[in-house]
This record gives sequence, structure tokens and C-alpha cells, in this order.
Amino acid sequence: MGKDLKGRELGTYLSQRKDGRYQARFTNRFGERIETKSKSLKEVKEWLKEEKAKDDLKVNAKHCTDTFEVWYFRWKSIAFVDLAPNTQEQYEWIYDNCIAPSLKNIIVADITEFTLDSLFQTLKKKYSDKTIDNVKNIISQTLEKCREAHCIPYNPVTMIKVKKKKKEAFSDEVLALTIKQQQMLFNYLNGHFYYNLYVFLLTTGLRYGEVGALTINDFDMRSRTVHITKSLKKNKIDGKYQYYIGDTKTPSSVREIPLNDIAYEAFQQQIILKQRVEKSIYADRHVSSEFKNLLFTTPYNTPMPNQTLNSVLASAREQINFQLDEKDYLLPVSVHRLRHTFATRCFEAGIPMVVISRYLGHANVTITEKIYVHLLQDHIESQNDKLNAAYPKQHITKEQILLDMN
Repeated sequence: MGKDLKGRELGTYLSQRKDGRYQARFTNRFGERIETKSKSLKEVKEWLKEEKAKDDLKVNAKHCTDTFEVWYFRWKSIAFVDLAPNTQEQYEWIYDNCIAPSLKNIIVADITEFTLDSLFQTLKKKYSDKTIDNVKNIISQTLEKCREAHCIPYNPVTMIKVKKKKKEAFSDEVLALTIKQQQMLFNYLNGHFYYNLYVFLLTTGLRYGEVGALTINDFDMRSRTVHITKSLKKNKIDGKYQYYIGDTKTPSSVREIPLNDIAYEAFQQQIILKQRVEKSIYADRHVSSEFKNLLFTTPYNTPMPNQTLNSVLASAREQINFQLDEKDYLLPVSVHRLRHTFATRCFEAGIPMVVISRYLGHANVTITEKIYVHLLQDHIESQNDKLNAAYPKQHITKEQILLDMN
């Protein structure tokens, strides 16, 4: 029991200092000695009542001066162990560009739902819903580690609801090149070192990593098929990215794909080009044995960077657009856009969606239908005339229907 300066009892944990201020002090459940001081006894008692209640209900937190960045790296050291290298790279980019500028130096205990809501509203003006979801996920998992360590009483992300942008019928990202645009692009690329590769991508729908890992042994000449069993990937080691051959994106990505005449010709032409590259004075003589037999490589016989392939396509698009009216401009072109174009050409040719799904290596046809929902909608609308044709007027008349009803 503490006393005031006149010797009167103030109650447990309370006392009065020589300077006249009252103080409350007790040891919480974490073993921390916490206290407050004020000239007002009422304020001190209210503080004590509140802090004791939090301690008893176990909704308080340890005294922590760690910043968000400290906890991010703690979370990263655990979470990144189970993440694919590409996902690690993506998360690092999101942290550096979307999270760190606003949160890295803020003490975790000072981060509230109001802090985060302001951040999300700012990011929404610049980034897609998918990126915002990833930002929210990283922040949430980081702060959850803080909460589990009792450094914050609750995870403020759980109090946030980020309103999604109004969804369009489909995203421009999955739009394909038109046949005319496709022709313009490949007429421009004809003669480029990577021409065979681009043709092969367009006519097989393979992912960048799947093509990058192919060797001649993956092809069956008799059946004209290619077996997809692995993928070219990269990992960041000591600040530098290094390539390696890993598993496909999902187990469903392991598949066999038929080669049409154009794809098969591109494959044969690439064999000839590969032989020239290997004999070239520019070929890297120290390339790892893991990559020596890769069919599609750089002019130096090394694994081809996805960024380089996309840069070539972006440059080609720009040069083509210089010669067109703005309304006819090509969409931004990338390796992945060629994959969407392949899927669209297949659908236009009448290939069932379930078969296209298998070609693309999706886990199930629902994924394919979700991505290419705009194709299905266009197809449904194009069938309206056929629906009318299924019931010719001469087969049954309105009068006959009314007669039957009577």
C-alpha cells in the first residue's frame, strides 16, 4: 500500500513522489516494470485500472521499440524458406517499392489500422488489386509475428477491408494479338536471333521457363511432341541471380504437347542455330554443364533471360507502332502475351477449352475458363443465330403453341 506525502494510504501500486506527482507502478505478465506519473491522482488511478485490466485479460503487449523493417526481415527469414525463387523476387520488389517507403522506420506498436488504411488508399491509385492483396498479405504476416511475440496486442491488418476496384469484364493482360497484329510482329522479327524461339512460343503456348529448360532429348521426332518436365528458374544468391533447372510450376504442368507444322519447323531451325552457336567464337566456354544442352539459349550459349526476350518484343512493338495510327497500335507485347495469343488461336480454331487447358498446363479447366472468360462470352454471343436456326418457324408456329396450351 502506497502513501501520499501526508502519510495517507493511496492503495496498492500507488504512491506520491517528493515533487508532488503521483505515480502508479507494477510488474506486468511479461516481467516488465511499467509506471506512469501525473499531478492528478485521478489520472494515475485511471491509467492503473486500464493497464491492470489489460494485463489480467492478456490483451497488453511487451514494450517494443523495433521498427517494421526489423520484423519484416525476421518474418522473411522464416517465410522465404518455403517460397519459390520467383515469388521471393516478387515479394522483395513489393516490399522495396510499396511497403518500405511508408512503414520501414515506424515502430510496430505505432502502426494502427488508420496508418494502414492510408497506405492502401495511396497504393490503390497506382497498383492493381492483385498487388494490393500481396502488400496486405506481407504486412499481415509480418505483424502477426509481432502479435505472436506479444509485441503488439492485435494485428491491425485484420481491421482493414480494402475495397476492390471495379472489375472489368476481363483484363487487358489476357488479350491476345489479332491475326493481323501477329503477322506484323513476326514479319518484323523475321531474321532476329530469337525468331525461332518466338515462333515456338506462339505455336505451343509454353511458359518462358518451360521453353528455357528444353533440350533435344525432350522432343519425340516420331510423334512430333515435346515433353514438359522441368523449368528454367533463377535464385538470388549473395545479391546476384543464378539460373538453375527446377520443377515445373505445378504438377499439372508436366505434360506432352503436340507440335504443329510451324512449331516443328521452328524446332528444326533452332537445332541448326544451336549448332552454330556452339561453334561460335562468342560461345561461353565456361557455361555450366547443366546448361550446355539447352536448345534455346543466348548467342553466347547461356540461359536466356526473360527480361531480354521481353525487351526485344517491346522494341519491336514500338517500331511497328511508329508506322500505325494510334487506334491500330499493338498491345504491349511480352512472352506471356504470346501464350495468351496461342490460347486464343486454339479457341478460334474450335479446340475445346478442356484441351486448351491441357496444352497450357493448368491444374483444371476452371482456371482456363476463368482467364479466358471473354472468349467464352464472345462465343456464346456468336451462337445466338444458331439457337434461332435450331427452331425453324416452319417446324412449329405460334398458333400451334397456343392451340396446344388450350
